[in-house]
Parts: sequence; C-alpha cells; structure tokens
Amino acid sequence: MKRSRVRLRRLVPLAFLLIPPLFWATVLAVTPTEWARTRILALIEEETGRPIRLGGLKLGVCGGVYLRDLEIGTTGSTTDPWFKAASARIDVSVLQLLAGHLEPSKIEVSGLALRVLRRDDGTLELADLLMRAPTKPRSSAVDSTEAPAALDILLCDGQITIIDEPSRTHLNLTKIQGHVAWQGRQLNIQHLQGSLNGGILELALALDRTTKEPVFESRIRAHNVELDQGSNTLVYLLPILAGTTDVGAMDGRLDANLYVKGQGATHESLQRSLTGQGSILVDSIALERSRFFVELKNLIDLPDTVQVGSVKSDFTIQRGRVATDNLTLEIANLPIVMAGWTDFDGKLDYQVRSDSLTDRLPDQARELLGELSIDTRDLSALRVRGTLQAMQLSVAPGLLGQSGASGGRGAERERLRDLGRRMRERILR
Repeated sequence: MKRSRVRLRRLVPLAFLLIPPLFWATVLAVTPTEWARTRILALIEEETGRPIRLGGLKLGVCGGVYLRDLEIGTTGSTTDPWFKAASARIDVSVLQLLAGHLEPSKIEVSGLALRVLRRDDGTLELADLLMRAPTKPRSSAVDSTEAPAALDILLCDGQITIIDEPSRTHLNLTKIQGHVAWQGRQLNIQHLQGSLNGGILELALALDRTTKEPVFESRIRAHNVELDQGSNTLVYLLPILAGTTDVGAMDGRLDANLYVKGQGATHESLQRSLTGQGSILVDSIALERSRFFVELKNLIDLPDTVQVGSVKSDFTIQRGRVATDNLTLEIANLPIVMAGWTDFDGKLDYQVRSDSLTDRLPDQARELLGELSIDTRDLSALRVRGTLQAMQLSVAPGLLGQSGASGGRGAERERLRDLGRRMRERILR
C-alpha cells in the first residue's frame, strides 16, 4: 500500500504538466475552425471598416491563430486589396475568441504586400482609415483613462508599393524587415528596412490619430539607391533632376537623409503644415537628360565630353517650399552653387551664388581669374526660374549689362559663352 501511495504521489506532478496541453487539444477538437474564421473576419472588418478576405485559418497546437492569404480591400471593393499577407500568426487564444475579444499582444506577418497610393486629386487611399474613429467605446467595466493595450507587429519578407499619381512616382520597396508598435490610435514604426533599386532604404515613423487631424513625423535614409523613371518626386528637392522628357530617366545613385513632420491627410493640409530638413546627393547623373543642363549649354559653351555630373544639397521644408542655399551641381570638376526654392506646385527660382564660385576654387584658379579679368558677378549672373516642366535659364538684370554691353539677351549669351570658353581653356584643362 505504501508503495502504491508513493507511486501516486509521483504521478501528481506529471498530471499537472499534462493538463494544459490536454485541455488545449480538447479545445482544438471541439472548436469549429469555420466559426473561428468567421469571428476573426468580423472583428478585423469591424476595426478597419474595409472588406476582408481570408484564404484559411488554423489554430496552433501551442497556442495562437495562424491566418493564410489575408486581404484587406478598398472601400466598397473586394477585388483591389491594398493589403495582403501570405501568412500571419496572431497571439490570441480561443478563449478570447469565444468571449468576442481580439486583443493580441503580438502579430508576426510574412509575405506582406502593402500599397500606399496618392491619387491625382491629392487624396490618400488610406485617408479615411487614418481618420477612422474607434468602432465602439470601451466597456464600462474598463477605466476610460486606461491606455489601450500595445500591439507589436513583426514584418518579414514584405513588399511596399508607393504610388504618387500627381508626380507619376512609382517606388517598389522589397525584402522588408521591420518592427511596428501599435497602441490604440497611435502607430510607431520603430524600424523598417528594405531594398530599393539595388540600394537600402530605412524608415522610422510616428503617427498619432488622437488629434482632429493625424499628426506624423518621419525619418528616411537612403543609401546607393539607383534612380529610375519612378523617382520623379526628387525633383522638388533637386530641380536639376527634372528630365527633358516625361519618360526619360536621369539615372544616377542616391544617398539621402530626410526628416519631416506634418499634420493632416489631404494635399492642402500637408502643404500647409509640412516642415523638415535633410541632405541629398545624386552621383553619376546623365546630364544630357536634364532640362537645366540643356538650358545651360544654350548659354555657356561647355565641353562636349561632359556627359555625367553630380548634384547635392542641404535643404529645409517649410511654408510649402523646399529651400536651399547650397544646391551644388558639379560639372567637369567645377562646382556651380545656387540658392533658391521650389514650391509644392512646381514653381522654382534659383540664382548662382557669386561667393561660392571663388571660395571653392584653388588659389591657382583664382589667380587665373584675375589674369583673365573675369568678374565673379558675371559668373553669378545665371538665374533659373519657371516650373519643373518649363525651366528657363536667364541672366539676372543689371549684371552683364553693367560694362556697357548692349543687344539684350543675345549679347549677354555671347558674353557667357565667351566666359565659358575661356574658363574651359584655362581652368578646366
């Protein structure tokens, strides 16, 4: 009898260890998968206000719910989803589903495909989702001052497509890895990294929807990203990149560091509130495709061998404009530095800085300028005005005409051509 009691006592701990998995196996056996699928679809659709499609659902043996082929469509349509996930694991128990609660603490998403679209009228496809209020108030049993539960989202092997119809920009970010924290109406992309045109793009974003209009701030870093036809938005930062045709790509490699913040989800509100700063460099540009370079060659006799160059700038964004005092285009080892602005409507106004032309040249080159009797004010006479689609280079009034030159723009152009030839022969050689 004593031996039997000892054996029974030894079995008690083992029984306690077996109870949880046996209980979970029983729950899996009696819980209808189709019921759980319908329940999850209803909860997600209620939260997003969008139509949902789900390919399959499986309850995990060790806990959690596994979703397959999840799609979230646009408002009023199920055939054009803006969100897709090949698979997702939700840290939620069947007991929560039975109680009607879907409040996981962690979601792991693999094979994400997300579309971010800005239409021709300036509206965002996700604007109504960003402005969407909570679907229902919290239970009265829950303290209204209590912060909503935090949700960690881990992304693996994702893809984000950014489409900006007004500027005809189309970017495809692949191999996404990231960590997102979501708490109520606040979203924090702590780190997001992916591949873009052979380079690396990193993003951090904080979005707050607790105010009347969504407030956001973001930092973007790009390294060794190859430019293509879908990079048209960059012309607001570097108008020199504006191409001679609508389909001609400027080529080149991009390095950039940008910080922006703003409020709103419409074109008007963003134009009014957007502020920021940053730096940008594009190397190995195909100059013959640049509107600026074509106009420059019409004024100055540049070497025919000059086909590539680089451009860089430190800039600020405020009051609907991108402004800089050091937009630098380097052609044949000669930097042309301009100061000016481009607004969000595409209008621009830049002028060459006279101080930069001598400050950036070596002592020997400055001596040659003196020997040639070249006034740096003549070299700074260039002014770029107009729009990104109709850029014009002109001579600032009162500069080249000070020495008594006459004949208007034609005489000024000839003098600039002469300066270009003399500079090319004596300095750039």
